[in-house]
Amino acid sequence: MTLLESAVQFVFIALSVASVYLLVALGLSIVFGSLQFINMAHGALYLIGAYVGLLVGYEIEFGGLLASYGLSPLGFELGFLAALVVTPIVVFVLGVVMERLLADPLYDRSLLDQLLVTFGILLIFQEGFNLVFGRTGFNYPRPGWASGPILIPSVGAVSRWRAYVVFLTLVFLGVIIAFYKYTDYGLAVRAGTEDTEMTELLGIRIGRPFLLIFAIGASYAGLAGILGGSLFGVNAGMGFANIIPALVIVIMGGVGSIKGTTIGALLAGFVFATVTQLWPSMATASIYALAIVILTARPSGIYPTGEIGQ
Repeated sequence: MTLLESAVQFVFIALSVASVYLLVALGLSIVFGSLQFINMAHGALYLIGAYVGLLVGYEIEFGGLLASYGLSPLGFELGFLAALVVTPIVVFVLGVVMERLLADPLYDRSLLDQLLVTFGILLIFQEGFNLVFGRTGFNYPRPGWASGPILIPSVGAVSRWRAYVVFLTLVFLGVIIAFYKYTDYGLAVRAGTEDTEMTELLGIRIGRPFLLIFAIGASYAGLAGILGGSLFGVNAGMGFANIIPALVIVIMGGVGSIKGTTIGALLAGFVFATVTQLWPSMATASIYALAIVILTARPSGIYPTGEIGQ
């Protein structure tokens, strides 16, 4: 393997890791930035997305209560593309329920109250999934059309699946940017973020746009669950393992800044991939070290902004 091929493969590994971090962090950032609500239960939505994708897309035998009662998944495989469509819809609906039942009563509470309650919800979901599906992790089957390498002339081979993960993430990033810039709901969210009271006085009811943005953030966590599960495997602890780095990326990039979150996720992905090669046990810790360096130099984050969607 040539040095150039090794470098290109490393770049795609780093970009695919950054893609998963970005999708989780985007949902967390737009909710935190627009609603001023810190939702640690976002990790539970990521977890749910991974398992819903397995249930819809693949016929996999789970353990836990499902096995003890003789239950099994749906009994048929719909495939990855079906999971990619169904999962964000399911998690979107769960996001609507979560916003009404969990987030709405906590909007006027302190960030500490929000953090403690939503973190508790995450732990409940984690242990619940351990109980229902068992503690054994699962390898996410990759679709046949995405297996094997992509041959790049004069460069070499790169993972076809990692290339698809990066491509899909770019598509989802473009969708959320377009939502903020070109839709009435997106403009209402941006206006409400700047001045909720004035926006209401102008006759714009921001409750529904805020509910929508919460549910969209949830659906992005579900999408991240599918893609992250395909790269790192699926287990009940994956929600907890990813929500803390995602929150660090949001703060590092600048709360509410899509541009800052994107750059923060890219930096985290490359640092994580680099340290994984050199010192695997410190890979996750390297993200926190990166945040310390950036926040020491720029305490407000890479792109601090008071306007969501910047």
